[in-house]
Amino acid sequence: MSETENVLTPSHSLTASDGAPWQIACSQSEVKAPLTQFLEVSNLLLEQVQLNSTHLFRADILRDTSGKLETLAEKEARSQCISRNVKSDAPAGVVDDVATAEQAVPPQFEGFDLHRTIVRRLIPRKPQLDKPLEQSCFIYYSNTSETSSTQKDALVVYIPHCTSSDAMPWYHPKVRGLAYLYSSITPPSSTITATLSIHYLPFPDTPIPLPDRLTRTFQSLLKTIIRLLKLPSKSHQHPTPPHLNGANTTSTPSDISTHPLTPSTLKDTILPQHTVQNTYTLLKQRYAASLISHWIEKTEPSKHVFEDLSIAAFLIELWGGMYGSKVRFNEIAGFVDIACGNGVLVYILRKEGWRGWGFDARRRRTWDVLFGEEMEGCLQERVCVPRPFLGAIGVGEVDGVDVHDGVFERGTFIVSNHADELTCWTPILAALSGGEGSLPFLAIPCCSHGLDGGRKRYTLKEVAESVRDTSARTNSAGEDGVEEEEAQSATGDLKAMRAAKQKASVHGDDKSMYACLTRMTAALAQELGIDVELTLMRIPSTRNIGVVGNRRRVMEFENGEHELKNGVNGLALEDHAGEVEQKIRDLLVRECVSTGGVEASARTWIEKAKKLQGGQGRGKVNLKAHVG
Repeated sequence: MSETENVLTPSHSLTASDGAPWQIACSQSEVKAPLTQFLEVSNLLLEQVQLNSTHLFRADILRDTSGKLETLAEKEARSQCISRNVKSDAPAGVVDDVATAEQAVPPQFEGFDLHRTIVRRLIPRKPQLDKPLEQSCFIYYSNTSETSSTQKDALVVYIPHCTSSDAMPWYHPKVRGLAYLYSSITPPSSTITATLSIHYLPFPDTPIPLPDRLTRTFQSLLKTIIRLLKLPSKSHQHPTPPHLNGANTTSTPSDISTHPLTPSTLKDTILPQHTVQNTYTLLKQRYAASLISHWIEKTEPSKHVFEDLSIAAFLIELWGGMYGSKVRFNEIAGFVDIACGNGVLVYILRKEGWRGWGFDARRRRTWDVLFGEEMEGCLQERVCVPRPFLGAIGVGEVDGVDVHDGVFERGTFIVSNHADELTCWTPILAALSGGEGSLPFLAIPCCSHGLDGGRKRYTLKEVAESVRDTSARTNSAGEDGVEEEEAQSATGDLKAMRAAKQKASVHGDDKSMYACLTRMTAALAQELGIDVELTLMRIPSTRNIGVVGNRRRVMEFENGEHELKNGVNGLALEDHAGEVEQKIRDLLVRECVSTGGVEASARTWIEKAKKLQGGQGRGKVNLKAHVG
């Protein structure tokens, strides 16, 4: 489209403070959206810049004069787990210093008054190729007296902190400024309330006519905001930041059976987004290319590698906040991945200096081909048969199977990533291993299984009863125990994942298999006296809720310089060890009623374990508690 085609005369001429005229970038479009909705969408685009460019990871808000958007500093202050004594090496080009942010001089526009100023930093997905860019964003309202508050015009202006077109990053249009002009129609009709146009301030060397790429960029920006304006207002309304509305930002549910599992309630509840994403970017630069190029499994590597890199980034930031240093973490006990699968997560964490090991019911080719002798002894082929089950049937029943009883060294951090049969066992193992207390853990539920290892669909009623009632109850699993399968392709292809994630990641159905499994895992932990938190994991999976146990207890005792080793757990519960064991026995009796009791459930578990270790491996499934 040429510069003069379909161009409507703008309601206001935009003139910069230095007298340089702003140019209209593309044709104006008629919209049916009130001013309030335009401002809501503007807030959304200010914070979620990735909606306009796939090359961008996020936008860090450094300053907002209105306080409507939570700044980087406010997120860190609100964070429940920010690294105290350790700081991950910043990825190439990523700057953490908020104090370096400066503000551009606000342009002056005839007929408009400056209402609000925001300074943000654009973070690219590949900082090794493009540098972050700071922008000053200004929001203006028309100042003409004859317009009402609901019929005012608005102007949103973006000024990049860049002095030349040559220095502009690839992901940003090569212009000195960019503006969205919302012009109200008076009086509004039933089909149109305003016109919307995009304007730009060129560099001295900006060619005329505009390059095709720049023209397409302007058209794409206009299409995106128009698409968002057509959505219901509540779908893009930006919530009041937690630090302003006094909301409880903790992720600890008082009633796990009713706690909402929507992204808005779980996102960044423990760690701020930017700290995890910065570490993820660093890990991706270090390991992704090598892991993907040497991948030998039949599954598509992209999903699996990037998922494990994301989880590793979360754990590194989580442990940094809990323990303060790798030295402290490593001297306490380290970590164990009780369903390590291909071993990539264990490998990355150990390469980054965090002590730990993992085990799985079946050895993977990845262990030898990708890691070789470097991981010898750190990845082990074992089946987890929890100690209560071993006690119920006797050790002789498991001859021929390399068993781990699920009891770990005190202080060990348990990682349970899509561990399937071991998911609901995770808090039980944490309580079993702690003696007078319980171990910290991260569980990311996936497919739903009962404590006997069989498939089971939990209900909200069972979740509530696990907290309130210790009496026996019947199994209320779905017909024939059929569960929802994970909405992923068999190969784990990222394209298929993105399509499924649009529908599944919201977890809005409180009665879904995944929602009930997540709640049940947390409820069992609460029943055993474990301090539980829920958080949304930023991973390429529809099964992306993390259940975190005893994080705050570790931090409380670490801050008080209490020891968590040498037999002094530091995570002591009100119950003595014997009382905790009794709680576990009561819990198992109640949960195993529908499967014939504890002994029958134990035998079922062993049968599945033998089949798994002796048969064809199928990834992270049945009883794979691979320790190493």
